[in-house]
Amino acid sequence: MASGMTDRALQLLSATSLKELAEVNSKDYLRWQNIKRGRARIGADEVELLGHAYPQYRWWLMTGEVMPDKGQVSPEYDEANRNLPNQNAG
Repeated sequence: MASGMTDRALQLLSATSLKELAEVNSKDYLRWQNIKRGRARIGADEVELLGHAYPQYRWWLMTGEVMPDKGQVSPEYDEANRNLPNQNAG
């Protein structure tokens, strides 16, 4: 489980295709590539862009908390819900 904002951002980035974040071979793409490979640190601008790419994870990205009633979840929360058996009432 990711502990700090940087860790959570890197966790999200590791599950993201760089093509989703920037045009291939652009300056931004190379920046994301360097961050993903551990050659550069993720900054506030990149965290903000991840929040735009994954609006459902914004609160978790910033705080590490989820608020499912507000539509704010985490990758772990989504994964746990995907693994629940289908429950039908009645």
